[in-house]
Amino acid sequence: MTYDYDTMQTTQVDDFQFRYDAKSFSGLAALLREDQGSDGQALERLLESKHLVLPRNIVLVRMFHWPSADHRTELMIVYGEALPQNTDVPLRDGRVPLDTESPGSAQKFLEHARQGLVIRKR
Repeated sequence: MTYDYDTMQTTQVDDFQFRYDAKSFSGLAALLREDQGSDGQALERLLESKHLVLPRNIVLVRMFHWPSADHRTELMIVYGEALPQNTDVPLRDGRVPLDTESPGSAQKFLEHARQGLVIRKR
């Protein structure tokens, strides 16, 4: 199984180009719990074991960078931001692809994710 990253938009962080997407979720914790054997399910279990919970409404921005042309390794950065109850960000059960349904929101949360982010080569 492979992902189609070519449909994602690009952004620059320092000298690195990233592909990214932004999605809003209502009930993300339940979605993660249902995804048997996934990293998300492991994250949800870890949070639960520490008596922590994900916000009901949240935006996630995922950014991907591949340091080599063969894409055999990747740097993935996931930024999450809780949404207030009176948000104007589109929400429904499951996920909403903000890149297509609310590009202004996607751009706003991408900028929040990039704020203060510094990446340097060793």
